[in-house]
Amino acid sequence: MDRQVSVEMLRKEALVVLNKANAFIENGQLSKACLELKQTVLKAEEIFRITNKAEDKEFLLETYMEMAKYYNRIYHITYDKKDIMPACMYYEKIIYFYDEELRNKPEDIVKTYRKILEAYVQLLWVSLEIKDYRIFNKFMPRAYYCSKKLSRKSKTYDDEQYLILISIFRGDYFKIEGKFRSAYLFYYHAMKKMNKIYAQLPQEGIKNDLLLIYEHLSEVAKVLKFVKHKAKWDERIKELKGVNESDE
Repeated sequence: MDRQVSVEMLRKEALVVLNKANAFIENGQLSKACLELKQTVLKAEEIFRITNKAEDKEFLLETYMEMAKYYNRIYHITYDKKDIMPACMYYEKIIYFYDEELRNKPEDIVKTYRKILEAYVQLLWVSLEIKDYRIFNKFMPRAYYCSKKLSRKSKTYDDEQYLILISIFRGDYFKIEGKFRSAYLFYYHAMKKMNKIYAQLPQEGIKNDLLLIYEHLSEVAKVLKFVKHKAKWDERIKELKGVNESDE
C-alpha cells in the first residue's frame, strides 16, 4: 500500500474514533470513551511518527489535551487524586512539544505561547488542587516566564489573563505555605493588571474576577494585620458588589 494512502487512512480512522469518544462522553459512557480516546492517541502518535508534519503534531497535541480533559472530568466525579494524575502526564507531554517549538523560534510565537500556557495553566491548577507542590515548583518558573513574554508581545485581555492567573496561582501557593507577604505581593500584582483591564472592559466576568482578587487581598491583609489595607480592599469589594446589585 502506498505510504500516503496509509497515512490518509490512519487520519480518517483517528477522526472516526475521536468522534466515537466524544459521543460516548455526551452519553455519559465515560469508560467506553476512555478506550476510544486512548486509541485516538495511539493513531495520532503513529501518524506523527510517520510524517513529522506540523498539522499532524497539532492533532496529536489535541488528542493529548482531550485525554487530559477526560481525566479532569473523572476527577470531578470521584475527587480521587489518582484519577487526575494521568492528566498531569498529558499536560507535560504538551509542554514538552511546545517547549521544543519555542526553542526553534516559530514564525507565530504568540500562538505558541498561547498553546503552551493553556497546558501550563491546567497543570498548575491540578498541582495545587491535589497538593502536589513538586509539580508546581517544577513548572511554575517557566510558566511565569512564558506568561510575561506573551504579555509583552500581546496586550489583549485573553493574553494578559495568563499572567494574571499565574500570579494568582503563585499567591495561592505562598498562602498555603504560610508565606503571606509573598502571597500578598502576587495577589496585588494580579489585581493591578485586572483593575486596568476592567477600566477598559467593564464586563461582568472581568468584574467577578477582580472581586475574587480583592477578596484574596482582604484575607491575606487580615492575617498580616494590614488594617488600612484590609479596609481599602473591603471597601473595593463593597463598591463592586454594589455595581452588581444595581445591574440586576
